[in-house]
Amino acid sequence: MSVAIQGQRASFHDQAARSFFGPTIDILPCDTFQEVFTSVTDAVATHGVVAIENSLYGSINPVYDLLLHSNCRIVGETYLRVELCLIGLPDARLEQIHEVHSQVFALSESEDFLDKSLPKAQRFEEHDTAASVAMIKKWGDPHKAAIASRQAAELHGMQIIESGIETHHENYTRFVIISTSDKTPKDANKTSLVLTTTADTKPGSLHAALGAFARHDINLTMLQSRPLIGKAWHYLFYVDLLAASTSPHFQQA
Repeated sequence: MSVAIQGQRASFHDQAARSFFGPTIDILPCDTFQEVFTSVTDAVATHGVVAIENSLYGSINPVYDLLLHSNCRIVGETYLRVELCLIGLPDARLEQIHEVHSQVFALSESEDFLDKSLPKAQRFEEHDTAASVAMIKKWGDPHKAAIASRQAAELHGMQIIESGIETHHENYTRFVIISTSDKTPKDANKTSLVLTTTADTKPGSLHAALGAFARHDINLTMLQSRPLIGKAWHYLFYVDLLAASTSPHFQQA
């Protein structure tokens, strides 16, 4: 089994993929979410793992858009507790750091620490947390640091200058497993849908669409709106429901 992930070895995507599929899977590193979806669509990888939501950062909107415009389906999900570490060269000290490099989500999730402890340090967005650590090692500059996982520091033989720098320790990321398979997993207990209303100016149209699920005792766990391209101020709605699409009460709804 080959699994495409956004990021490199020891990234949080790597950890999520191994948590879901097991430690012996073949990982296909990708620089972007688009590359993950393309790898799955072109059958270069059997599955993909992409972050879709973080408890501090919020929804990761590009993934929702890619789900809509590809033939990939969500076939599973996993949650990962994310501990962020400030990582530098073995001789680096906190007061020396002038630059911090990481993925935009990690920078956002550790914003309070950066504002307080490194207010003058420049922040640079990179495509991956683990790759940022490799870059710091390659540059060999003690004034530069990365934000990534503890595993990334260990992999590259780097120093953890500060650990647990996320704004709140209840920092979890939800990852979805994507595939082109149209088979519903046997243990499925959740369904993700995309809704759009044809009469979106009519009061209560969204309520009417979602009310059918409530009437059949199906719990809604997430509702996310995205712009409907080409129709200003019109929206698509992504919905997560606690029921398998093959279950009788879902079919009745």
